[in-house]
Amino acid sequence: MAAKILTIEIGNDFIKICEAQQLKGKTVTVHNAVSIQTPENAVEDGIIRDMEGVAAAIRNAMTDEQIVASSVTFILSSARVASKEVILPIIKKEKIQEMINVNASEYFPINIDDYVLSYTVLETKNTKEEKKTRVLVYAAPEHMVKGYYQLAELLKMKVTAVDFVGNSTMQLVKTQIDDRPTLVIQMGMDATIVSVMNKKVLQLQRTVPYGESLLLNAVMEEKKVSAKVAMELLGQAKLVKAKIDEDKTTESLKYLVSNVNRVVEYYTGRNAEAPLQKAVIIGDGAEVLGLDELFTNELSLTTERITLLKNVESYNRIKLSTSLLKLYMANIGATLSPINFQLKEQNASKEKAAGKKQANSAIYYIVGLVGIIAAIGLYAIPAFMYLQKEAEKEQIEKDIEEIKGIEATMNEYYASEDRLLDLQAFVLTTENDNEWTLEFIKTLEEKMPAKMEITNLSATDGVVSIMGACASKDDVADLVVSLKSVKNIIDVQCKVVTETKDNPEKGTKSGVSFDMQCTYVNDVDKLAEQETAEQTTAAQAE
Repeated sequence: MAAKILTIEIGNDFIKICEAQQLKGKTVTVHNAVSIQTPENAVEDGIIRDMEGVAAAIRNAMTDEQIVASSVTFILSSARVASKEVILPIIKKEKIQEMINVNASEYFPINIDDYVLSYTVLETKNTKEEKKTRVLVYAAPEHMVKGYYQLAELLKMKVTAVDFVGNSTMQLVKTQIDDRPTLVIQMGMDATIVSVMNKKVLQLQRTVPYGESLLLNAVMEEKKVSAKVAMELLGQAKLVKAKIDEDKTTESLKYLVSNVNRVVEYYTGRNAEAPLQKAVIIGDGAEVLGLDELFTNELSLTTERITLLKNVESYNRIKLSTSLLKLYMANIGATLSPINFQLKEQNASKEKAAGKKQANSAIYYIVGLVGIIAAIGLYAIPAFMYLQKEAEKEQIEKDIEEIKGIEATMNEYYASEDRLLDLQAFVLTTENDNEWTLEFIKTLEEKMPAKMEITNLSATDGVVSIMGACASKDDVADLVVSLKSVKNIIDVQCKVVTETKDNPEKGTKSGVSFDMQCTYVNDVDKLAEQETAEQTTAAQAE
């Protein structure tokens, strides 16, 4: 019987703790599951700001639920985690991670030194026509992942894996749907992961930077109620209508629906032979009444909410009802086949151990070789055969060398294809900002210090997130001052500044990485009127 696995998903608003085990027949039994409120301002988009506060909250919840565990699998829930589908030749499983690490800079247009990578194999085709492995590669900021290992130390637990919510949920969804091409809408509080499955194999996955919080805020504002009451209303009253423009509450989902529609169009345009036949809503969104009818109308695709999970049982239905299990889909999926983000220092230790093992193997090889030479001295015929095999080996190596150009051509093709997909993905993230995005980029190029590098840039409704690297904190300060001097740019905030020092053993060099956010106002006249009004108000107050 498989051991119980403790999984913890840490979000901005809630922390979900679950203890489950996979039994024979692929049935998962959930022994304990509890959702607690995240300490205020303790977590920001996957980054743990208040380590002690989060650890205390988890420790108290585990004590209350009588959960005892020595190891844990964490689940990252963050829009900062990037994903990329990669096509690899068929190679041994233990070589896949190595190949991904070597080619990482070609997969993601970011400073890959600040990220750690993991992957899941989607499918392998080994036929006369095709010999390839489809792999979905994930990249997460290393400082984010490091926080979860530090949290495990505070909890006095060992990290079994650090998974990503998109992967963990996908593993469970495969057991909940049939073979038909299906759109899976995993609606979280701050982001929505949109996936396309065909024959239970992932074909496409995108993260949309909108979630249930849009709807929650609209209900709180319209009904003048708290977040808790608004959440209860969404699950009990049909506040979401069948059409997006029917009322203000439903209209709050306009950007979310629009982005999901974009993903549908993207998939349909490239897979005309396998059109989507249905859609399912999972995650927090599955609790919202009327959301399935809205997506049915707006996507022209029959949509249903998954409210009961197949092959998932509650160990104690009195304590934990079956209907509540759907709230822990990511936790349950993480018990099946999690990916594992590992810190670079951990991989370096493994490589060092592997090198030591290889050195020992070399000693044994040398000893064996001495024995072979002695045997050759005694027997002439084995010596002749040995030389003959060596000649054959040299010929094979020569043949391989002659066709190496094919591999380079193949890699160049895949790299070009990846760059095209990256460009399409960037256009998707700035779809609502096409009028001003170019102007902002030009301004940024003029204002940023010469030796500064922008590793990631995303824009949504005028709010711009910038990640970059430079030589010193002074460069970051210069950029903040320069951006604040631009009339169109307001509310410049530098959220994260991480300084790295020279460390030859780890292969790191001194430098600074940063995460900055600002707002771009396209209408300068409107901004001027706003500033004048603010100055007038201040003068009257004096």
